[in-house]
Amino acid sequence: MSQAQGQTGPGKGKAFFDRAAQVAETGNWEFAIELYLEGIQREPDNIERGHQPLREVALKRKAQGGKASGFMESLKRKGGRDPLTGLINAERLLAKDPGSTNAMVGVLEASKKLNLPTITKWICDILLDAQRLAKKPNLGVQKLLIASYNGLEEFSSAMRACQMAIQLRPDDPLLAEDLRELMTKETIKKGKYDQEGDFTKGVKDMKGQMELAQRDSMVQGRDFLVQQIDKGREGYLASPTVPGKINSFVDALLKLEEEAYENEAIDVLVKANKDTGAYQFKMRVGDIKIRQMTRRYRKLLAEGDKPAAAEHARNQLEFELAEYAERAANYPTDLVVKYELGHRLFLAGRLDEAIAALQQAQRDPRRHVRALNLLGLAFQKKKWYHEAAETFEKALQAELMEDQAKEVRYNLGDAYEQMGQFEKAQEQFSHVAQLDYNFKDVRARLESVRKKLSGPSS
Repeated sequence: MSQAQGQTGPGKGKAFFDRAAQVAETGNWEFAIELYLEGIQREPDNIERGHQPLREVALKRKAQGGKASGFMESLKRKGGRDPLTGLINAERLLAKDPGSTNAMVGVLEASKKLNLPTITKWICDILLDAQRLAKKPNLGVQKLLIASYNGLEEFSSAMRACQMAIQLRPDDPLLAEDLRELMTKETIKKGKYDQEGDFTKGVKDMKGQMELAQRDSMVQGRDFLVQQIDKGREGYLASPTVPGKINSFVDALLKLEEEAYENEAIDVLVKANKDTGAYQFKMRVGDIKIRQMTRRYRKLLAEGDKPAAAEHARNQLEFELAEYAERAANYPTDLVVKYELGHRLFLAGRLDEAIAALQQAQRDPRRHVRALNLLGLAFQKKKWYHEAAETFEKALQAELMEDQAKEVRYNLGDAYEQMGQFEKAQEQFSHVAQLDYNFKDVRARLESVRKKLSGPSS
């Protein structure tokens, strides 16, 4: 692609956009993509003639079997020497793989550096929708969306991103605080409370909006939640064996995240399990106890009592092992349960059992890569390096997020090094270093295998 810096501005990309539209009609997607990118390099803020039709071409190409860029091409196009080059590189990767989260994030970050709020909003909306539909949403991406929308003063969209993030981390107090702040900003924006006007009317409008937002929000005030508990208790006492009433009451009790209410929820669930025989209620008891134990562990760490925290972690692992083993016995085909059991067996050093569970769990598309990575590590701990390497290689055949790719490649490099295959180890550690120079001890590992390859110094 020719360099267009210094040639940007309104109308500069028109000839390329016109030609791109003509070529797109013939189905020559590759050429159309290059033409659109040439136009965008000259008019980076032209969303209607550049970014949007480019995405339409990308989706059509994908539907007809178009392949994504390879790993080396992705590395080559990662970032750029300046924000505009970074934008074009990210747009090219996104055009070749319109579902790539990493490429979307690249476009977002470049558009922010270029101060292109229209493009930032456009890609944020695409990324938000992708996260909503994702089998495995990414908390880091959602936090990026929250910050980006907040910077654009798109508070309603920021709230949606924040609510999605809270679904992944319901116990995160910072996300809860972010949502409250965004609710307030949205209320002020809608009511123009920060502008000149009737102060009293503004206060009343803001109060009404806050009450509505509080009802709809995932994070409500304590008084409101206590009211919901009382309401749930009434419904439960009227129909104490109806699953819907039981679960609604328990849900209300758990939202406050206070141990007294959690213990009441446990009592309700124990009784429900006894009355109905439904195992789902006993399973929820386990979930609550695990949450309580995790909270206590974090408290011990925060207090600096590492010995007590370590002892607590051992007891918690023992409890969780028994819990998930029982769940696996009750739901022998549930791959989610198999993964959670396999993970804990691995942590407990029960490698043969972990391998058996993880081999089944890897059939779950949502946990395929994570299960294979743990399976490879289990083989590695048994010093079955050949099996470990083949398992990591299998994981790399899947569509990986960047963090997953770094982890799996690092582990694969470690397996190769243990096998004495230093050239292969060097290749994997090099890939990781190019993605993230500060990942674990990859720099030292890369230098170590290079020294082994070069032999003893003279």
